[in-house]
Amino acid sequence: MAAMTVRPAPVRGGNQTGAPAPPRIRRVRVGSVPAAAPLLAAVAAGLLAGMPDPRGALAAVAVPILAAAVVVVVFAPRIIYGTTAFMLGAAPVMVVPGVPLPFVLAMVFAVWGTVWFHGPARNRVSGTEIAVAALIVASTAGLVMTADGPEHILEYVKWVLATSLVFALIRLPRPDLRLFGRTFVYGGATGTALALALLAFDKSGTFLNKLSPIGYGNTGTIGTHLRFYESSMGSVVRLTGTYVDPNIAGIIIFVAAIAAIAMFRGAPRLLLASILLAGLVMTLSRAAIFSFVLAVVVLAAFGAMSPRLRAAIAGGAVTAAVAAAGVPSIAERIFSSFSSDDKGSADRSAAIADYTSTMTGRWWFGHGFGAPEFTDEVIGFHTNYVANSPLLTIYRGGLLAGAAFVAILVVGAVTAYRALRRPPWEAGVIGAGFIGFAVVALQLDFPVVTNPPVTMAFSVLVALLITDPFEADHQPFEQKDHPDES
Repeated sequence: MAAMTVRPAPVRGGNQTGAPAPPRIRRVRVGSVPAAAPLLAAVAAGLLAGMPDPRGALAAVAVPILAAAVVVVVFAPRIIYGTTAFMLGAAPVMVVPGVPLPFVLAMVFAVWGTVWFHGPARNRVSGTEIAVAALIVASTAGLVMTADGPEHILEYVKWVLATSLVFALIRLPRPDLRLFGRTFVYGGATGTALALALLAFDKSGTFLNKLSPIGYGNTGTIGTHLRFYESSMGSVVRLTGTYVDPNIAGIIIFVAAIAAIAMFRGAPRLLLASILLAGLVMTLSRAAIFSFVLAVVVLAAFGAMSPRLRAAIAGGAVTAAVAAAGVPSIAERIFSSFSSDDKGSADRSAAIADYTSTMTGRWWFGHGFGAPEFTDEVIGFHTNYVANSPLLTIYRGGLLAGAAFVAILVVGAVTAYRALRRPPWEAGVIGAGFIGFAVVALQLDFPVVTNPPVTMAFSVLVALLITDPFEADHQPFEQKDHPDES
């Protein structure tokens, strides 16, 4: 009987002889050249530092900072993503010392530079992306037709930076995007925990004044960081913390809570979601609270889950609602929404009634990004412009911009429904959150249009909707297909 010859199986990662493969050397592509701009800036600053000019001292300080930034972009890109995500969740209003620019907006440059250097992990274009791009184009046309000063351009640049974060995030490698989302949740939970502590132990609201170097020292038009709800029992302090405004806090905490439920499991999910939802309720932001309620209803009604889980979610939601309603100030705030005596509802009705007259002669291109009510805090405080995101988009940028904004909501809702019908149930959490936010918060409030950090938070929600990077127990994260490739 002839002897059988057994050939050794090839070794993965090596050659046919079994020797380990040489390490792969990453090549810098021509497309990565834009990311070298910080390095070139650092070199130029170094040359300036040697000149007999007082500005050389500032340049000398900038050199090591820029050099360190280049090293991080090249060798540790996740630090860029994680820092941006955490600060957006924890302290979105923090400014760069000496510069009236939110830190998270400055970090968008770093995120884009990092994505360009390492190359996009996704090149296909979704329907939601097209709608966002159309919004930018239409808003740019409105800017061209209405800008009559630098304030218009500055406000536009801040808005377009915040909006462009969508395109950068969806082109990250999916593990990096999941890192961004989870770190955003950690930041939101940290900021919420701090805000809850300030609400309990800093009744006078003096702590944030100590943070004036990073933008929290200005007490605004009412002379304090505290924000109140005037109830029948007296003034009730609303949660603000590092978010400054309770409605801004409500939106950012809402997005973080939705991401926490979708992207965590077990005890971490329970702990993080509990902190975030407690903070969400204490903001007394009806837009954010009702958005979350609707998100739960949508998830329970359309999510791909067992009847037992559906009943558990519904029961938990009812229990939480009853517990929240047991607090008199919260109950009064919620149920006053349906009262004719509610000042907020009256102001909204008045603004909508006056909307047509305020848009006379401005329908096509709007009032512009630099309208005084958007750039002057005092004028904005006393101007009762419409508290509705699609209508305010028209007010600022014209009908075409408003139509593009509505298209984002419509296409996003279709994507959300598809995600809701796909198991496991966590795949639909972001979609349910998007529907709740689009139907309620965007119709009752406007910071997504006027406040760049809140625009960034909405960009995060849209990016998570497009990619839906939930963490499935039965399937590796990297193998999951994108739900929105239309």
